[in-house]
Order: sequence, then structure tokens, then C-alpha cells
Amino acid sequence: MKIITQKFQKICLNGHQLCVTSNSPIDPNEFCPKCGASVISTCQSCNAPIEGWYENDNIVYIGSRNAEKPAYCKKCATPYPWTEQILNNAIELIALDDNLSDDDKQLIKTAIPDLLVDTPKTQLAEAKFKKVFPKVSTFVKDSMYNLLVDVLSDAAKKSLFPD
Repeated sequence: MKIITQKFQKICLNGHQLCVTSNSPIDPNEFCPKCGASVISTCQSCNAPIEGWYENDNIVYIGSRNAEKPAYCKKCATPYPWTEQILNNAIELIALDDNLSDDDKQLIKTAIPDLLVDTPKTQLAEAKFKKVFPKVSTFVKDSMYNLLVDVLSDAAKKSLFPD
């Protein structure tokens, strides 16, 4: 008899994945050993568990498995805290650039959320970003790359940062 178990993730507010467990409740006083931030295992908006993967209980798994860290809750579509931080940090970085007009800053700000996920709006967001990004100061450009490269959708990453 095949028994499938849903595994759930424990992730700190800064996005460090701590572990995957068979149940979702955690100690409310648990903190990340890497950064000291609080650890969550559910969406802070709707309390849905942060899913890991499904595991067949009849199979022995050797080695570690990595669950994908979700950007948004699959039940309510709210950005998780680590996604929200990236969005806010990207907007704050753009605001630091004195080379950009307010219109250019707004264009990038509206594009960033659609660069994190593959949706019908992603290609439009890529075009907006590409239109303005050459005007961005080097220090902001480097920081934006470091901030976004690991969280961009695969399509956006290939298009915006092909190297």
C-alpha cells in the first residue's frame, strides 16, 4: 500500500530554509540560526502551511532533498516575507539612483513583481526593465543584480541577465 505524506517547510522571515517536516506547527519561539529572524511554517496572511514536497513512505530517500522556496502563498497569493523584502529592497535601491527620472523609477517599480514569476505580464515587465536598466547607475545596477538574480523567474533571468 502506497502512502504519500505531504512535507512542509520551516523558513525564517529572511528566507533561510531550515527544514522540511511532516507536520506544519512549529515552536513560536523558534529563530533562524543564520540570522536570528523568527521562523514560520505557515502563511502569515491565511495560515496555510508552506508546502515542501510529497514523499512516498514506502521509499527510503538517501541524501538531502531541497524543496523549492515559494515566493507567494498558493492559497491566498500573498507574497511571503522574504519576497516582500526583495520587492521593497529593489524599490528602495531604485529610489537611490539620482540618474533616473521619477517616470523611469516608476516603470521599474511596476515591473519588478512581474519579473519574479512567469505570468502573461512577465514579457512586458522585461521590456519595461530593459528600457530603463541601461540608465541605472553602476552601484545600483550591481546591487539590483545581486538582489534579483536568485529570485527572478527563469525566463526573466535569461532575458535580463544572460551571462
